[in-house]
Amino acid sequence: MQDFFIWNGVDCRQYGIHVSEQPPITIPAERSTQTNVPGRPGSLTQLEGDDVYDDLILTATCFISDPAQISAIAAWLKGGGTVTFANRTGGYYKARIVNQIPFEKVLRGNPHCSFVVNFRCFPFWYQQNVADITVTTSGTLITNPGSAYAEPIITVYGSGDITLMVGTTIVELENISGSIVVDCDLKEAYQGNTLMNDHMTGDFPVLKPGANGVSWTGNVTRVVIKPNWRQL
Repeated sequence: MQDFFIWNGVDCRQYGIHVSEQPPITIPAERSTQTNVPGRPGSLTQLEGDDVYDDLILTATCFISDPAQISAIAAWLKGGGTVTFANRTGGYYKARIVNQIPFEKVLRGNPHCSFVVNFRCFPFWYQQNVADITVTTSGTLITNPGSAYAEPIITVYGSGDITLMVGTTIVELENISGSIVVDCDLKEAYQGNTLMNDHMTGDFPVLKPGANGVSWTGNVTRVVIKPNWRQL
């Protein structure tokens, strides 16, 4: 039954919560500006950028039978994290809980309480349990199976000066000793707890839907990619 959601790894049913209505699977809106031009029918649409989308508000309608759990639920359902809905398992949204949660009795004398939770979600659904991709040969193609570009975490193992190309993006890495992580999600380069942004020049690569080439010049033994596949 599709009567649950999972918030930060905890199934809501552990608190006696059941979901009577799941949020529909929703495609995010492109972020755009519409301008009316005098004397011209309709409007002109100007996109803010390629693949720039607004957040989603996804609402789960729930009920509980034991009001004694309300304090524990209120302490749990807050802040930010990840949410998985029963009607879209196998992945998650990055989200924050943005609403006050009123608990209302369904009927006078009935112990059940109903409430809604609004999750403000980043506009992508992320696939869970995706294995890292290890590339040992320059020029290897990797395929993004999703419908949106991915922001991978790329670990380059090598030394000295390295030129890395992912898709059409070229990244220059300088004076590398052992390895460097190019985190395209956080927009940071680091090794362990040490920031190495000053060892990197160029844009952070993305993996577009379809085939993406991974190649390099310099002393590289392997490139390990955590792909972060995602869908609209």
